[in-house]
Amino acid sequence: MLNLFMLGSGSGGNACIVKNEDTMILIDAGFSGAEIRRRMNLVGLEPEDIEACLITHEHGDHIKGASILSRRHKVPLLMHPATKRAGHRKFTGNERMRHFEMKEVMELGSLKVTSVPTLHDSASSTGFLVESGDVSLGYLTDLGAVTEDNFLALRNVDFLVMEANHDRDMLWNGPYPPHLKARVDSRVGHLSNADSAEFIALLAELGNLNGVMLAHLSEKNNDPELALRVVKERQEQKLEIILARQDQPSNPIEVEKK
Repeated sequence: MLNLFMLGSGSGGNACIVKNEDTMILIDAGFSGAEIRRRMNLVGLEPEDIEACLITHEHGDHIKGASILSRRHKVPLLMHPATKRAGHRKFTGNERMRHFEMKEVMELGSLKVTSVPTLHDSASSTGFLVESGDVSLGYLTDLGAVTEDNFLALRNVDFLVMEANHDRDMLWNGPYPPHLKARVDSRVGHLSNADSAEFIALLAELGNLNGVMLAHLSEKNNDPELALRVVKERQEQKLEIILARQDQPSNPIEVEKK
């Protein structure tokens, strides 16, 4: 079994705990160190117990608290070398830091974690496949399009954390300047509700997927109920669909086989 604790997701910060009975990892550290601790404490967890913090990419809403978390709580930071180079101003040089390559399989305690390359406008960007025994979870946010690599890596997951960033009509009729609208809607931007729904439906049809958390919803270019409706209308399977929150941790989720 795996347990998922989404500490928060959105442009204001991203951080997610995945754990089994004896190993806990953090995916991204996009809040301050104090805020990460506060949110972990709200769900009964402590930063000192983190085996490693895996960084998806160098944007501030994913890496803000990484340095202080590593230095204060002796948490190793794992990231692609290009992410370290692009984010070097956010590190002091005193962090515990390790690198991974794309598609690398990492043994972290009793968890197996595989990096999954994603399309995003950063130096390097990755999602993750997390496995504990025969139970698996996919983590896929900050991507402008779903690739064959994404499908092949995550096609058999039991649970999926999936970006549903924006509604295209809301985006193009919204307050962003034209260049930012084009960036968000590009193949290296963020995933729309409709594109997210298509990928979720595809995995659901394969029969293993039993739950999804929609993440990284835009506060200006999306509506939570709209995102839920679009995803539910597209899939024929009766999946549990959960919305990640920006302002507070989501309720813990137990990931099991069907």
